[in-house]
Amino acid sequence: MGKCIIRLDNVGFTKNPALIKSVKYLPADVATAIENGQFVAIGGLVAGEREVHKATTPTATATNFGIVCTPELSYREAGYNGLDTYENEAGQVIRVGILGKGDIYSATVEGFDKAPAVGNIVELQAGTKGKVVATLTASSTQVGKIIEIETVGRFTFYVVEVQ
Repeated sequence: MGKCIIRLDNVGFTKNPALIKSVKYLPADVATAIENGQFVAIGGLVAGEREVHKATTPTATATNFGIVCTPELSYREAGYNGLDTYENEAGQVIRVGILGKGDIYSATVEGFDKAPAVGNIVELQAGTKGKVVATLTASSTQVGKIIEIETVGRFTFYVVEVQ
């Protein structure tokens, strides 16, 4: 199984840089690798930094969260370096976009806890993957709704409209 690929179809943070945060993923204060297309809770600034925030694993009720969407750039010359192999390394400063109502993004199945169907709801959980449910769980934070499933080449993308 590969790594999650995220596609930023129509999201506000690509036009409003105030909605993009530079973060280090530090769950339990330990630098940890994370794939694109995962959700993180955005905390305060990392000690000694002016622009780099601390990101942690979100809870189901998190309100200050974003989606990891670092440009996939690999400096390895040997072997296969496709989008489905990219992972943000532990300790790396990564890009997180803050989603707004009406935004549309797509992710491969690795961005969800299970394969979604059109009409399913995506919500936060105590983990970085989007939780796929048929009806919204009480007291959880809804991210969006699956509006389409698209196949592009060998990849299947699940299109999410942010609610």
